[in-house]
Amino acid sequence: MFDSKRDGLRAITLSMGNSRMNYILLLDFLIDTEKDVNLLVEKGKIFDCQGDNAALSNIFNKLGLHVTPSYFGYYEVVEKLKAHYDNCWNHSKATLKRVYFSDPWIGTGTVAAALLLLLTLVETVCSILQVL
Repeated sequence: MFDSKRDGLRAITLSMGNSRMNYILLLDFLIDTEKDVNLLVEKGKIFDCQGDNAALSNIFNKLGLHVTPSYFGYYEVVEKLKAHYDNCWNHSKATLKRVYFSDPWIGTGTVAAALLLLLTLVETVCSILQVL
């Protein structure tokens, strides 16, 4: 590891292989907050031996600050993730799943309420058509 001073901050040039540096930069892209670290730890993608997820997110956010790779191997993956995130339909599906279908009872209640609303609408339309 080689340290140099630039603009009062430490610019760190890591003498690692390109694939390891790319992986660190990918994790830097994925991790912005403590919640991101919590999710990756829960899914078993990273292991937090410190037990402090806020510190781990801080480490990853500072690691990639002053590193510019000559080749970023995960560029296509990052672009696909950005496109997926920017799609408002994906946000709607995630909210629907998280809020209305988080467990079987809430999902059953949601379907029953929607069906009841639909049947009420059909009954109203039939009653209006019968009067006319």
